Amino acid sequence: MANTGIFTQSAASILQDVDEFYFGGALSWYHGTELTKDGSRVRVTLNDPESDDESQTKDHELSATRIKEAYHEAKQKGYHLCCAAAIESEQLGFGCVQDLDIILQMACYGELVFG
Repeated sequence: MANTGIFTQSAASILQDVDEFYFGGALSWYHGTELTKDGSRVRVTLNDPESDDESQTKDHELSATRIKEAYHEAKQKGYHLCCAAAIESEQLGFGCVQDLDIILQMACYGELVFG
């Protein structure tokens, strides 16, 4: 199987990488993911940054296109993506927890709001 990198990785593969990524409890604001029933998006549950109650969460449905855009935006803003080479030469799932956190926050909020 050829390595594709995030920019040519299939939408289904990107969504699967996000849904199956193991965060290991490293991020207190991350509460999980779930593929939508039709498999066209992934639902990401994060703390709600607009709430004073840290137990309040908000669901975000992301397309693979939005995730790719968020990766590109994070690079443009100069955010440190330590596994960028692996993400670009292999696939999104080869990134680390910190990189996936940055990408998901960019996809959901357009900026870093946690951490």
